[in-house]
Amino acid sequence: MEKRKLNSGSSIAKWRSTLFFRRNRMWNVIQVVTGKEEETKNVIEKELGRQFFKDCFYIRRERVWRRDGQCIVHLETMFPGYLFICTDQPEALYVELKKIPQITKLLRADGDVFLAVSKEEEAFLRNLLDGDPENVVRLSQVTVNAEKEIVTSTGPLRHYLDRIVKKKLRLRYVMIEMELFDKNRHILIGINL
Repeated sequence: MEKRKLNSGSSIAKWRSTLFFRRNRMWNVIQVVTGKEEETKNVIEKELGRQFFKDCFYIRRERVWRRDGQCIVHLETMFPGYLFICTDQPEALYVELKKIPQITKLLRADGDVFLAVSKEEEAFLRNLLDGDPENVVRLSQVTVNAEKEIVTSTGPLRHYLDRIVKKKLRLRYVMIEMELFDKNRHILIGINL
């Protein structure tokens, strides 16, 4: 939340109304052509400004690759083809999006293209992001026992240790199973030992 000085009564009133407004803001997801997330985000921000939404983003994750015995951390899109928009007026936003020629070309042709994110899904995504201002799911630091089982974790994985369905310690990732966007999904989370 943006910081404001609270030295007058009107500033407090503005702060309270902003807090209430943010509680009612919903996350929505737009399905876009895979690989066009950044381009679509930039077009939306350029054409609409912030009139109909507070934030437009896609979620990325840190991932470890091994090359020549070295561990290299890089970023990749976590949910390819999904763009998230925080808005309190999804219908008006959808109408405005349909007016932008570039967006019409980038929206997927099949099925629903504008979906509301449930409160549970939003909570899950917020847990993964762990407050990261760049919308990046950072590596989770894990501790393993003698049997190579993960016993503790920091970072986003700490919330979902009981949901791990696959682990590749040498390749530095785990898969958790969650229902997201009406599908049961295996979601990869990068780890560090």
